[in-house]
Amino acid sequence: MRWIVLFASLAVAAGASAQQAVPLPPPPAASAPAADTFRFISDDFAGPGWSRPDEIARKYFHENLTALFERTLTLDAALPQRTTLRWIFTGPRAGLTIELTSNKVRIAERYYDSTALYEGQGNFPEKTTFTAERQYTGDARSLTVIADAHLAVRVLINGQQILEAPLLFDLTRHQLMLAASRTAHLVVSGSLVDPGVGPDLKSSTITINASQVHQTMLGFGGSPSIAAYAELSYEGKRAYWQILKRYNLLLSREYPMGTELKPDLSNLEDLADATPHYYGDNFPNSELSSFDYSRHVLNLGGSVIYELWALPSWATVPNDGPQATDTWNKPIKRVANPDEYARLIVTYCKKAQAATGSAPAVVGIENEVDQPPEVFSSMALTLRRELDKAGFTATKIHMADASYMFLGVDRATELRKNPEAWKTLDYSAVHEYDFQEFIANPDLYDARMMQMHDATDGKPFLATEICINDPHYQEPSYRIAFAVAQLYHKNLTELDAVALMYCWLLLDVEQPTFAGSRSLLAPDRTRGWIPVPTSFQLRVMGAFSRHIVKGMQRISVETGDPDLLATAFADAQNETLVVVNRSATARKLAMQGAAHPWAEMERTGLEEENAVSSVPAEVVVEPGEIVVLSTVKAE
Repeated sequence: MRWIVLFASLAVAAGASAQQAVPLPPPPAASAPAADTFRFISDDFAGPGWSRPDEIARKYFHENLTALFERTLTLDAALPQRTTLRWIFTGPRAGLTIELTSNKVRIAERYYDSTALYEGQGNFPEKTTFTAERQYTGDARSLTVIADAHLAVRVLINGQQILEAPLLFDLTRHQLMLAASRTAHLVVSGSLVDPGVGPDLKSSTITINASQVHQTMLGFGGSPSIAAYAELSYEGKRAYWQILKRYNLLLSREYPMGTELKPDLSNLEDLADATPHYYGDNFPNSELSSFDYSRHVLNLGGSVIYELWALPSWATVPNDGPQATDTWNKPIKRVANPDEYARLIVTYCKKAQAATGSAPAVVGIENEVDQPPEVFSSMALTLRRELDKAGFTATKIHMADASYMFLGVDRATELRKNPEAWKTLDYSAVHEYDFQEFIANPDLYDARMMQMHDATDGKPFLATEICINDPHYQEPSYRIAFAVAQLYHKNLTELDAVALMYCWLLLDVEQPTFAGSRSLLAPDRTRGWIPVPTSFQLRVMGAFSRHIVKGMQRISVETGDPDLLATAFADAQNETLVVVNRSATARKLAMQGAAHPWAEMERTGLEEENAVSSVPAEVVVEPGEIVVLSTVKAE
């Protein structure tokens, strides 16, 4: 992955290779207007205020940084020797500092969101987690910092890149300070370059072509932990359903009881028998069904997707066929008994219909578990036959999920070798945890997604689990959520996904960084057991889900700008356009081909939580922002 390679290279750069000074290009000619200016005088009066009795007064830039940004300082003269200009960027959990001297530039990242980070110095807890530096020769007259969509920060001097580092956390404000001798008369002055607004704003044309029609949407959603749902108070449950309706997250993908399920399914709603999921030191989040929960989903116009994970022992038999191994190269000793498996699913459908009035809309073959291809084929054929025999002809089937896209490609390739079994599957499906290999460079995932598209021969695709579970990326930042937004776009445009589902809608969690990447919501015991967003992931998924309704078809849209990602959807009455700006500069939109006047605009970003407004005459998408234009008025 890009940032791991960078981390290794920068670690080297901070050692021996850092002594190989970089020759700078000549200072760039000043052209851009200034947004602000600064002037430090080393022997001037000390800065006013408490706790810094002899420090040169700092310069505070009174702007809120966008999620992605590019900022440049220009110096009126070369930086004097034995002085250090510190450009300090801060955010809600962590910050970074760029230090410039007359011959070296250094970057340091630090976290300050826990007392556990206190290292015995300073008046607040913090811990430096990353440093790198590089020497240079020449006259440094401009310093640029770019926080980009690659989960990285880049440092340029005179327009030449000198350093790059991973950057997972959010930054919101910045300031300058000068460290210099208080007995010498040294002057450092310059400007903060205008970041490119007003007449200098770059324009991008978006062209919608409604004549090119793609997939028809099924919807958005994810999996609830019924154990976590049971912990919500009455007001918490009421608020939960309001959130799901507001965000149009109405596909309920059950994690039903598996290994502990009795042959007659009499305990499938019994919390005492639920198969637990142990996530670190968090309390168990169990596999369990709830017809009461399903009724709420159906009453809101949603659908239930039912898929078992590990099967109960009575639905398996010893593997008497050819030797096979699972994803982890362990021998598969027991396999599904297709007849018992199909009986289980049909029995569930009957119980669901009796309790809620409806069988599940979709049944998955099996979640993540490896079976020999011939067993998967037999499961699909037997299930379709038994569903039809029982009258559940409207219940559709999706292929068995693999954990990773590359395994999904292999699984689909094997399944297609049995055309009769492949024909019984209505949807292809896969989890996308291997996206994390490419999270700093999402475009590199495209090839794998296209392989999946080709392997499934264009069969409608369900993205059944999307989330971040790699501990390296469990940072509840908008930057991480924005990387997932790019994955949503790619699913819709490259895999023609008809459904996007986050792994967990609701999870009971103690560890906040785990919660922030794994689940959209969690019960908050400090506020009366109501559901609260765990991070920015809910609002980012909402940027897509709130205005793309079931039955809409994706239509073609072109931007001509690789950093402006756009998707468009329409039905007979409505139209929606979702625009994701992954550049470090803003874009002014010029739109062509819309069939209807837009009814509202919605902004999603570091500061905007699905903020709805009327449509302005000029639509600007800030760096790292998602803008939705739609005729659909969201709840």
